[in-house]
Amino acid sequence: MMQKEIEKQNLVLRYNLYKTEKELTASLTHNSEILDKLLREYAGEVDRVNKTSYLSERIVRPGGVKPQGFDATLKINFFPSQRKSGILKKAK
Repeated sequence: MMQKEIEKQNLVLRYNLYKTEKELTASLTHNSEILDKLLREYAGEVDRVNKTSYLSERIVRPGGVKPQGFDATLKINFFPSQRKSGILKKAK
C-alpha cells in the first residue's frame, strides 16, 4: 500500500468506527488543520462508511437480537382540539 492509501484508510476507519465525542473534540483542538484537510480530501469515503455503519446498526441480527437505536419519528396531531376533548371525556 502506498502512504496515501494508508492515510485514507486510517482516517476513514478512525473517524467513522472509533469516534467518540471526547475523541473528536480532542482531535479538533490539537490537529484541526490536518483533520480539515483530510476530511475535505476523503469526504466521499467518510460519508459512505457513515451510511453503511448506520444501515448495519438497523439490521436485525440473527437469534432475535434487536439492534440498538431509537425511533425518532415525529407524530403530528392535525386536530388538537378534538383530541383534547376526547381525552377529557374519557378521563371523566
